[in-house]
Amino acid sequence: MELSHASYQPLLPHQNVSTTGEILASPAGAHPEKIGLIDGTRKWTFAELDRLANQFAHALLDKFGDGIGPVGIIGKNSAEYLIAHFGTSRTGTYTINFPTRCSIDDLVYTINLTKPSVLIVDEDCLEIVEAARAKFETQPLFLSIGRQQIEPSIEFWEFFENSPTTHPAVEIRPEDNGTIIFTGGTTGKPKATITSHYARAVSAMAGIEDFRVDSDLVAGYSVPFTHTAGLCSWLQPAVLAGCTGVIIPKWDPELFMQLAEQHSINMIFAVPSQMATLLDHPAFKPERLRSVERIIFGGAPLAKSLIERAEAAMPWMYCGRAYGSTETGHLAAQIKSDREAVYDAYNQPGGRIEIEIFKKPGVVAEIGETGEVATRGPHLLTGYLEDKDSETAFFKSDQTDGQWGWMGDLAVKHEGYFSINGRSKHMIISGGLNIYPAELEEILNSHPAVKDCVVFGLDDEIWGETPVAAIVAKTTPIDTEEMLKFVADKVAGYKQLRTLFIIDEISRTGAGKAQVDQVKQQCLEMV
Repeated sequence: MELSHASYQPLLPHQNVSTTGEILASPAGAHPEKIGLIDGTRKWTFAELDRLANQFAHALLDKFGDGIGPVGIIGKNSAEYLIAHFGTSRTGTYTINFPTRCSIDDLVYTINLTKPSVLIVDEDCLEIVEAARAKFETQPLFLSIGRQQIEPSIEFWEFFENSPTTHPAVEIRPEDNGTIIFTGGTTGKPKATITSHYARAVSAMAGIEDFRVDSDLVAGYSVPFTHTAGLCSWLQPAVLAGCTGVIIPKWDPELFMQLAEQHSINMIFAVPSQMATLLDHPAFKPERLRSVERIIFGGAPLAKSLIERAEAAMPWMYCGRAYGSTETGHLAAQIKSDREAVYDAYNQPGGRIEIEIFKKPGVVAEIGETGEVATRGPHLLTGYLEDKDSETAFFKSDQTDGQWGWMGDLAVKHEGYFSINGRSKHMIISGGLNIYPAELEEILNSHPAVKDCVVFGLDDEIWGETPVAAIVAKTTPIDTEEMLKFVADKVAGYKQLRTLFIIDEISRTGAGKAQVDQVKQQCLEMV
């Protein structure tokens, strides 16, 4: 069957862009006097934001000339982050978006890998940068945001306050490097994903089309800009669409409700954990979120029960879902009517992006068959910095022509859409039969005693692997026998969970993905 839904929202002529800098220049030309950004008590029109980005670009060029290197940013969502992101894009260099939730060792590793000429640091990240900086192989120019500043550094706004407001006379090619974002991977060292200007311009345009974003919306920026979901899947489409944006510096349910009331926020992009903390917050009052029409989820798997809770609590609002990755940016979307037809269904995107389901490299899945999701087109990453092995693995260039990027997700192919049913590398094979953790996690998440969970396989001499689960309980003690029976009553015998591990917290990445290997190791230590 084909999913029945409205057509993709067409772009306006000025929204056809090919570089990052044009994403901000477009609404500055179309809506110059409209408020483009609200950050606390501060407000700027789109024209003002565009001029500030130009000033920041000129200051970089004046300081470094042709020798300018990449510009790193580590900090919470802020107007300064947006200005630095778009300003850097007009200089011929690119931004490096360092995750704020990282260890000192990871920060040292990523700094020494990427070698930024400039590092913009806000006061929330001051402590970790100061702890790590002695191990930086080269010291960048530090720009500080906030009253507490790293020394020596230049205050962010002072750095460019006297610079020209005109657009820099620098040729930016669509294929030039636009940004580095680190993978929200669940194993190993962070990988520096390099993407071009055009790759993320495609994400911005596709986001407008798929999420039906128009200039009448007030967008809440709640997902960190350090992640592809926050920066490329939501900030850039909302800016390009001409939405007024409201900075949510870091997730706090009370702050979100306050800002939604104050500014009539209509739409946010959220990771599932943010919605869970909102619904569970003791001060949650649905009527405070009357203006919120849409919440788009992405970044991590989403339990059906969480969507049902959200839409039951706020029946005037609907939940959509986004599909993509750090390597691809936005790929596909699910609107409410899609989900009501097939829960895990995502529409094939428009002509910008190609998606296919492969049983194995070179063999396309038939309708109804399961295979791995792959995609090709200009939206794909350029590569991983100094990591050819990861490039080979992502493109499967040792087995194919290297045009397709392989997502690692398993999906059933349907006519005109596909439905995700698990991760290939975390699929459990028991007695030769495939068990998809996502199916069992969905059942567990529907149990009222479960706050969070992850399912994985343990080695078994007879079956090869058997499925087990780590559970974070809402209340204690938890009846493990009752929980095992709850799952067993809903699945075939070979899928039944063999063991439950009760733990305090599921380790997750900043994008909300479970760090399965870390959880598995934690559980093994309990045996």
